[in-house]
Amino acid sequence: MSRERIRMSQGYINDWDGDNTDSGSKDTRSTVFSSRNDRLFYVYGDINARNCADVAYDISQINYEDEEKDRKEKNFIREPIKIYFNSFGGSVYDMWLLVDTIMASKTPVYTYCTGYAMSAAFIVFLSGHKRYISPHATLMYHQIYCWRSGKYQDLVDDREQTDRLNEMIEDFVVERCALTKDDLLGIREKKKDTYFSAEEAKALKIVDSVMGETEKNQ
Repeated sequence: MSRERIRMSQGYINDWDGDNTDSGSKDTRSTVFSSRNDRLFYVYGDINARNCADVAYDISQINYEDEEKDRKEKNFIREPIKIYFNSFGGSVYDMWLLVDTIMASKTPVYTYCTGYAMSAAFIVFLSGHKRYISPHATLMYHQIYCWRSGKYQDLVDDREQTDRLNEMIEDFVVERCALTKDDLLGIREKKKDTYFSAEEAKALKIVDSVMGETEKNQ
């Protein structure tokens, strides 16, 4: 298999934001600001292997430390981990690494959208045990992007894998908010990016609350 074929076979799955790049990029700089002591993370770049692994590792370490404290301290209360997103999305496979890590975390993980969480970042945002959005932030969902090339059987295999990933994504979205399978089918058939304002996200139970809303209404 040629190097280009390998890149494309990875890219059709891994790239969800439509920029025709994959997680094999030479640019491996982390675009995460983090403080494990404060349990605070800012994901301001792509959903890629480096960023997802960095955050997933720290979530796992915090859980390990909390397990130790659980055993030693009576009435120990786990302080939540907070992840802020400002991301257009990226890799589907790397997205699932972070989603599954968050979902499995015994320590609560709260997710915040304070600018935009789109595409793969939208799915990671949805995995939060509690979810918050700032008043002027934007969420976006769309169907999976893919690029395919190769012999006929390559295309058949790629299609089967893409169908599997798409079903996993749609099932997850339906489980986590008030969007239905019919809603997602409509989005897929229209082939359009679907944007949600803070109030729309709240109405659809994509978020638990809009940041600052409680204080404003008091």
